[in-house]
Amino acid sequence: MPSNAEAAETFRTIADLLDVLGERFKPEAYRRAARSIDSLTEDLAAVSARGELRTVPGVGEAIEEKIREYLTTGRIDYLERLRREVPPGVAELLRIPGIGPKSARRFWTELGIEGPAELLAAIDARRLEGVQGFGPKKIAQVRRAVEAARGSGPVARLPIEVAYPVAQRIVQSLRERAGAEQVVIAGSFRRGRETVGDLDILVTSHDPTRAFDVFSALPEVREVRLRGGTKETVVLTNGLQVDVRVVEPASFGAALQYFTGSKDHNVVVRTLAKDAGLRVNEYGVFRGEERVAGTTEEEVYGALGLAWIPPELREGRGEVEAARKGPLPPLVEERDLRGDLHVHLPPGAGSAELDRLLGEARRRGYAYVGVVSEGVSEEGKPFRLPDPLVVQAGKASTPRFRVFRVAEVDGPPAEGESAPVGVDLVVRRPTGRRPGPPEGGEDPRPPALVAHLGGGGTDAVPTVRVWIAYAAAVGAAVEVGPGSERLDSTWARTAREQGVRLAVPTGLLSAEEDPTRPVALAFARRAGATVADVVNAGLAGPTRAK
Repeated sequence: MPSNAEAAETFRTIADLLDVLGERFKPEAYRRAARSIDSLTEDLAAVSARGELRTVPGVGEAIEEKIREYLTTGRIDYLERLRREVPPGVAELLRIPGIGPKSARRFWTELGIEGPAELLAAIDARRLEGVQGFGPKKIAQVRRAVEAARGSGPVARLPIEVAYPVAQRIVQSLRERAGAEQVVIAGSFRRGRETVGDLDILVTSHDPTRAFDVFSALPEVREVRLRGGTKETVVLTNGLQVDVRVVEPASFGAALQYFTGSKDHNVVVRTLAKDAGLRVNEYGVFRGEERVAGTTEEEVYGALGLAWIPPELREGRGEVEAARKGPLPPLVEERDLRGDLHVHLPPGAGSAELDRLLGEARRRGYAYVGVVSEGVSEEGKPFRLPDPLVVQAGKASTPRFRVFRVAEVDGPPAEGESAPVGVDLVVRRPTGRRPGPPEGGEDPRPPALVAHLGGGGTDAVPTVRVWIAYAAAVGAAVEVGPGSERLDSTWARTAREQGVRLAVPTGLLSAEEDPTRPVALAFARRAGATVADVVNAGLAGPTRAK
């Protein structure tokens, strides 16, 4: 049952939205009712059960009806209609100290600003200068208030691999303990961006209060900043802000589409809808007041004449235009991965670690695994697996499961250099020695994989670019994934454009929450990789990538 505080917050939200929409008298009526509900000394539900809601100051016939609806269903249809008319970012502006409904309305209707981030961008672009009522001091106050509301200054973005484990724990808790039916993380996390500034979690549940109670009680939560009827905002111990929104099933697909796409993607989608006489927002696709789609993302895109667009591609880079022409090429999926070509056993590993590695590979249904048998350790010292392990690995091969012996070699091959005896795959580690094009345009040694790029910073850009060109020349693949030693999605896209295939690490020896496999897969998908673009997807083993 909703608390008095939650009911009061709901009616204050109605008042705020009416203010933003320019209503003159209704907002104060709802605020008065909210103040009265807040000051009650007993549960609002008890007052309603006695049939005495009209005795509460400010509660007339219309508001009494809405209170009963809220106590019965946990929602108010009138509020949902208002939310469909006001962008959610504009409503968020109202929660920032010093920004009232009139200012929020002006930002929206006069400047096209639809949220805190856009307001900061407008201030940076000096768009508020010259606007009546916004002198230099006022603009400075607004900036400070917006930055403070976002957490003592602009929110630092976290690498997605850092945010991944805690995000998965939150989702699991909501699924198992909160009675949530659908739980999906949207936003830049779902798009697989390399960094995330916050998390947007969408939930369908018949008991929002229970979902919020479970969420706010998690040990990762440092502070609860806001709780309303359908949304709760918290800050985690690592400083990341997380919003949990409870969405009705009929709107879940629309909300998922709305909160997943980048700003540029959603602008293109909204423009397309407008040109078709439709309106699209987080509640659905509407023709006038009729909702014509919203339950699934496929419905939303289909109503606009578009094929479904994978989340990782929703960046406003031409994917909407491509989806107007028909289905997009299917991107590589986890089920397409057939093995891992580059797995290191930990230092001092024995037969138990090898058995665990091979057992996990078989459990996942992989057809092969490549074990690094010699190369350079993390301490920079040469190493070679003991012969018993190499023999044991070799004996593990069967017609349906192969174990490849992998050797790591520093730098490009020197003239006349040969691969180690008995090696199935050579992994080349970039060094200061720049690779040149091989004679005849092809490296005659075993198929190569370029890994341990050590890139990511500005100084590494020439190295990454040169080694991608080398991989293209010799038919090698390059590893993609989290960390400074693999390609991010931008470099992976560059590699694909040059005909280089990607290798997706699978984290065979890692813990359950390790993000290596899902994040690496997301980066490959952001690069537009299909099964044909990934060397360890849909293949029987390491074949030359041409």
